[in-house]
Amino acid sequence: MNPRQQRRVEILTRLDAGALDVSTAAEMLGVGARQVRRLRERFRQEGMAAVIHGNSGCQPANRTDPASVERIVALAGPQGKYHDLNACHLQELLERDEQMRIGRSTLDRVLKRAGARKPAKSSRPVHRRRRLRRPAEGMLLQIDGSPFDWLEDRGPKAVLIGAIDDATGKVLFLHFRPTEDQIGYLLLLRNIAQGFGLPMSIYHDRHTILRSPKQPTLEEQLAGQPPMSQIQRILAELGIESIPAYSPQAKGRVERLWGTLQDRLTKELRLAGITTLEDANAFLPSFMEHFNARFAQEPQDSHHAWVPLPADLDIAYHFSVRETRTVRADHCISFRGQLLQLLPGPRDPSLVGQKVSVHIVPEGEIYLYHGKRRITCQPVAAPPARPSQPSEEALRLAKPADPKGKARQRAWLFGQR
Repeated sequence: MNPRQQRRVEILTRLDAGALDVSTAAEMLGVGARQVRRLRERFRQEGMAAVIHGNSGCQPANRTDPASVERIVALAGPQGKYHDLNACHLQELLERDEQMRIGRSTLDRVLKRAGARKPAKSSRPVHRRRRLRRPAEGMLLQIDGSPFDWLEDRGPKAVLIGAIDDATGKVLFLHFRPTEDQIGYLLLLRNIAQGFGLPMSIYHDRHTILRSPKQPTLEEQLAGQPPMSQIQRILAELGIESIPAYSPQAKGRVERLWGTLQDRLTKELRLAGITTLEDANAFLPSFMEHFNARFAQEPQDSHHAWVPLPADLDIAYHFSVRETRTVRADHCISFRGQLLQLLPGPRDPSLVGQKVSVHIVPEGEIYLYHGKRRITCQPVAAPPARPSQPSEEALRLAKPADPKGKARQRAWLFGQR
């Protein structure tokens, strides 16, 4: 018997001997007076066996099938295809792909008992102030890029550019890029704006792509305008508040998202046999759908804060990298080693000597604007390269030598004399 059962035997023995009354025994056992009388009567008939529960030694009715446990351990063991999945992720894939239903806590206990998983190490606690979620969807987005070996040596390393809504925890955008670059964030902003609308504010780190580290020039100081990166300029033009974080913990929601995706997404890319970034990007929409259905939650306020885009908004004007050029006398500009001929309309004024802005969208297409008016342009074909003048050595090697020519020339010169 265990210590608890031994204590119950001692109390019932003293009760039966008259050393304790029913109310005292009930208080010591933590049961009612009627239950104490039942226990005393049963103790008189069965002895110490009365304190042992009738189900002791019996197999539980809800016990997991040993064959299922053996199969799970084989799948999650060192040689199994789910060898490095956590218990929560493994439970979902077992139900979805293996048609095996098992509770998460039961699965975790089975794996630890079989030695397939080790208990998580507890880190030293850090005291931080909790920031509450924003009440409505679209009020605050957290964006970031995560460099990681997402394809596990099956393909190139990449950076995953992503955005998560603060109110719901919904993943709004994921895209693989070779590096953390402007194109990735341009695609992020454009995709979210077209799919949901403009958010009120964006929380991000202090990467130079998202926040310019330059000191303001004299002209910028006189104009009261700080230096801006391309992404900063886009956010300012669209009226989106830019909030730079001073620590990773400040934007903890997107940082925790990377930890989850580096565990879950990496395994699912492996199970799908994906080896290229193109296939990985094609896989992301279905993954995001399942991920949001599993982890996203309802906001406190059902009325979202997204600002819809105007129907006449020029997407190429806003969601692009912008540079400035001066129009030459022939109505051409030079951009990246190429001449572009401006084709203004018959009523358009001359743009010679004026500034035009060159907008490059993420796909690489180029658009020209004078102010906010788009200007038609076309590339100018480069003139054919002129052949270089051959050197004397090249001519001498190209023309075969005439051994008799010099002799004839000397004979002619002597003959003239």
